[in-house]
Amino acid sequence: MSKDKTQDELVEVNVNVSKKPKFVSLLGNWNFSALFLGGFINNVGSYFTSIAIIFLALSFTSHLPENEATQAVALMTTFTIAPMLLLGPIAGVLSDKFDRKKIMVFGDFLGAVSAFGLIFATQIWHLYIFALVNSSIRQFFFPAKTASIPRIVKQEQLLSANGFIQTSSNVARLIGPLLAGFLTAIFGFQIAFIIDGISYLISTGLIISIRKDLKPPKQEERVSMRSMMVGLKDGFKLSFSDRIISFVVILFAFVILLIGMIDPLLVPFMSFEFLMTEQDFGMIMSFSAISGIITAVILSIKGKLKNKLTFMTITVMIASLCLAFMAGAPYLPGREVWLYVGFALVGMINVGFNIPFSTLLQTIVRNEHLGKVSGVIDFIINSASLIAALLAVTLAGLIPTAIIFGIISALILIAGIIGYIVIRALKLEDEAHEREASMKIEREQEELKEKMGEQVEFADKMQLTVDQIKADEIRSSLPTLD
Repeated sequence: MSKDKTQDELVEVNVNVSKKPKFVSLLGNWNFSALFLGGFINNVGSYFTSIAIIFLALSFTSHLPENEATQAVALMTTFTIAPMLLLGPIAGVLSDKFDRKKIMVFGDFLGAVSAFGLIFATQIWHLYIFALVNSSIRQFFFPAKTASIPRIVKQEQLLSANGFIQTSSNVARLIGPLLAGFLTAIFGFQIAFIIDGISYLISTGLIISIRKDLKPPKQEERVSMRSMMVGLKDGFKLSFSDRIISFVVILFAFVILLIGMIDPLLVPFMSFEFLMTEQDFGMIMSFSAISGIITAVILSIKGKLKNKLTFMTITVMIASLCLAFMAGAPYLPGREVWLYVGFALVGMINVGFNIPFSTLLQTIVRNEHLGKVSGVIDFIINSASLIAALLAVTLAGLIPTAIIFGIISALILIAGIIGYIVIRALKLEDEAHEREASMKIEREQEELKEKMGEQVEFADKMQLTVDQIKADEIRSSLPTLD
């Protein structure tokens, strides 16, 4: 078999495969299916805990005045974000040095242990400890997952792959809070933690079933504190020497600084202003997932999104509208309706930002650097989130929550407009298009070399086998000497 013929056949196979719709070919990839199915089941379980733990915290603080109870519940967000700030970059470096499959399995198993541990919580500081431990564990899971996706699917399938993952996340957001609200009302908060723990174990089993080798390229340097610090330094250097990544980090870190103030205040706001129970909150969270599912499905089927940076910036502007509805809801007629409208936009915003953002990183950053770059981005964004949570705790006792939401809405709109202007002025979209095209060619060449190497190796083995058979036949035909 000649090398030229082998290459022509491989190119022909690649052309035939590319004719299939991207979202259809993904369904036949068990490695990807196991990853996103495990994520879906785990997300459903996580929503059980996220609903139950907040209302459990409210029950622990029911004897406190409204502003003190709000502060106590908001403080839990601080314990969630602190590990993200401290461990995020380190976890990203480690995901580029160790088997990413083992990291994900280990993270899911420990997640199950921490979820089951919530069954025994009796005071609010127990919830703080859980938030701290569980968040620490997840910091090692997500960079490994992000870096694994480009190893499992082709570059032209990345948008569809991320769309599938976001679709599963929003379907979980649709059914998880709804089921959690009703089941916890009937059986108590403990049932939510049991279900969450089981979901972690199921996800662990599915990730174990992934057959693709997810080990990073072999490294000559041993893993040590020095090598981790060098990797961490490289991650910051790669992130901030890159115009596109640094733009995304700076602009959206500012947006996260603002939006991050919403999360700690949202449930107390809805509980005190609208008298919502866990069932009510579960229903409105599920409602918000519908728009997210629709957006994710459209992007998955479409398979392409040319101007990713512009698309993300537009979602920021929509986020300001979403918060404006929430801020004005207590003062408008039919106020619950406006709250539902705001939450419907939330689902679309999450998907409209996360899918293009993940795809952009995966198509312009080399896979061997993707973990550390993701870790640095998480570090910057989580730093903003931590500051936001502390601000929220402080402002909760001074300013009405609805007014805080209104101020944040105006600032986010300004940030979105500035971001759009910068993208156009610096021609960042054109630069992103060129880098994506260059990275695609490079990855196709690597994949072709890998397949050609397998073909040549197989041909060599076949030839050795044939030669061995001929040699055996010759030996058997020779006369023996008595």
